[in-house]
Amino acid sequence: MIFRHTRNTRCIIENNYRYIRSDVPVKVSENEISFLKNHHILTLVDLRTESEQLAKPCPLKEISDFSYFSMPVTGGNAVPESPEQVAVSYLAMLDSQMQKIIRTILNADSNILYFCNAGKDRTGVVSALLLKHFGYTDDYIIQDYMQSADNLKEILCQFAKANPEINPEVITPHESYMQQFLSRMQNQKQTACIFQSTML
Repeated sequence: MIFRHTRNTRCIIENNYRYIRSDVPVKVSENEISFLKNHHILTLVDLRTESEQLAKPCPLKEISDFSYFSMPVTGGNAVPESPEQVAVSYLAMLDSQMQKIIRTILNADSNILYFCNAGKDRTGVVSALLLKHFGYTDDYIIQDYMQSADNLKEILCQFAKANPEINPEVITPHESYMQQFLSRMQNQKQTACIFQSTML
């Protein structure tokens, strides 16, 4: 793991620092900054809303060596009402904003760190699209997605206890959520548009 204070940071392609997904890094040491620079991880894509960014600022944004892009995922901060709505919420993210996000990531001049708050839903959708674009299997994509369930187990339990009105199944990654998303997005016209526009 690159950061000491994050729980969900990892390369989506093993031993390859080109695409790194994460929860938001709010505490970053000088050694960690040096690691990012030494590995040419200089492009940052923040998938959170402006209000989320203000509530939990990423300190890397203020360092001139990094190119920081604020690119909120449409509807990404809304909690689905039921487990059946999780995959639906992922599909709703496939819009023109997602086109811009994927295009920015693929066309970056350096290695990329992209993140949302927990690094599981918005970041999970972006990761799935990238891995699909590069020809990875659904099994591989689901395995990557499910790492978030393990990495965030303690935090999600704490969140569920603090917010009893929220169904804990909705905020916990399940294989079925990503499988449904992958299956349904095959028939989404906007998905094809996202991939067709990535290298423009």
